[in-house]
Amino acid sequence: MADVEERKLLLSTAGSEDSRGTINEDSQSSSIYLDKDAHTTGFFGSTFLVINASIGAGLLAFPYAFLQAGLVPAIFMQLVFVFFITVALLILAYCADRTSAMNYQEVVTKCCGTVLGITCQVCIVVYCFGTCVTFFVVIGDQIDPLLKYAAGTLDHWYLDRRFTTSVLAIIVAVLAFFRNISYLSKPSSLGVLAMVYLVIMVVVRYGTNTYPTPDIPVHFEHSWSVAFGAVPVICFGFQCHVSAVPVYHALERRSVKRFACVVVLAMFTNTLLYTLSGAFGVLSFGDGTCSDVLLNYKPSDKAMTAARVALAFNIITSYPILHYCGRAAFFDLYVRILKLPPVTDELAAEPRNERIRRYVTTTIWLVCSLLIAINVRGINKVIEPFGGLAACFIFAFPGLCLFNVAFDASWLTPRRKQLFIVTGAVFLLIGMFIFGENITLVGMRDSGAIHPRSPCASMQSASTHPASHHHQENFTEFTWAA
Repeated sequence: MADVEERKLLLSTAGSEDSRGTINEDSQSSSIYLDKDAHTTGFFGSTFLVINASIGAGLLAFPYAFLQAGLVPAIFMQLVFVFFITVALLILAYCADRTSAMNYQEVVTKCCGTVLGITCQVCIVVYCFGTCVTFFVVIGDQIDPLLKYAAGTLDHWYLDRRFTTSVLAIIVAVLAFFRNISYLSKPSSLGVLAMVYLVIMVVVRYGTNTYPTPDIPVHFEHSWSVAFGAVPVICFGFQCHVSAVPVYHALERRSVKRFACVVVLAMFTNTLLYTLSGAFGVLSFGDGTCSDVLLNYKPSDKAMTAARVALAFNIITSYPILHYCGRAAFFDLYVRILKLPPVTDELAAEPRNERIRRYVTTTIWLVCSLLIAINVRGINKVIEPFGGLAACFIFAFPGLCLFNVAFDASWLTPRRKQLFIVTGAVFLLIGMFIFGENITLVGMRDSGAIHPRSPCASMQSASTHPASHHHQENFTEFTWAA
């Protein structure tokens, strides 16, 4: 009951015009990362941050997801999800505006109470850490073909995946140590341009027929259990909601309407890039499409080599954004568990303590994610389990926030309150369904109950077929990398 009364008090004070734009002094939050003296981000800088927070490793998995679901159903499914994803971002901005929250977990805590707030913090730490592991896995997967082509062998210690990925991790660390997310807007803009180049090259390679379409026809799956396997990839690819609240708070001339323009432009760009990559990737390689589509391209292809470099650059700029959100959630848990004073007070009294804590936490985060990544190959092994968790951030938590705002806020009209309750309930149900569906699919695959098309497996079988000479020639170039 105390938690319910606390939530009502927060919402009632946040709903009044005099209290908006203030922070509850009793809230133990790591909002120091967006303090009053923090730099603001312009419209396009915020747009690039939202785009870069979502686009990245997921782009490589979309062709394989399109292959699983079928080209037309996958595109339709993606467009439906994009609508809900966009609405969810606006829900979060509205709730953040009403509660004066500075990050995702603070929105959930103020709207839904302490228990769900702590649950959200744990989920954010787990998800952001898993995504950071994915980034390093992708970097390792792309470096291997480059070095194999350049040096002809990977037998030397300095060409080993563990060493080369560790070197790039040092570059990532430079950006990860920043205290404020607004500093990442310029690197993010370059990261987005790098991914635009990658998608353009996927389209160009299909248009120029550089890689002849395999002789094996594309057999799209008709099983719903397999087709729904594309849903976690879509959720993983479009999940930028954890990063969206800090971006909204740092937005120059902040308002929900202005942020809506940022979101619409960002989602349009992401949808275009994901659709082009997914469609032309699967059309280029058919049943031989890998879960990481860049592994389908020859290491000797110079244009695609540049695309691999572009991808690595994008990941270097994307990792700090997800790490920033995970670090903030971890600090919230750290402060709450140890019952420390609010971090904002610590920053004002002892900036050195905050700096030491930030450096130590960032270093441990980087090292742990790197150690796991260098022992994992293939992004599908990481994306599948975290796709369902991404659905919670996109649907479940925003739905709960809107649902609680509708019940506890006194400033809403009866009609708007009904709309909020219905919308919140729909989002919550969708989120729980996708999360449950993802857990079920992963369990069925692990138990062998279903057998989805293995990434690149059909290519190996095709290489033994005499009628697939061109396909065999392509496969032998990169079978070692897969």
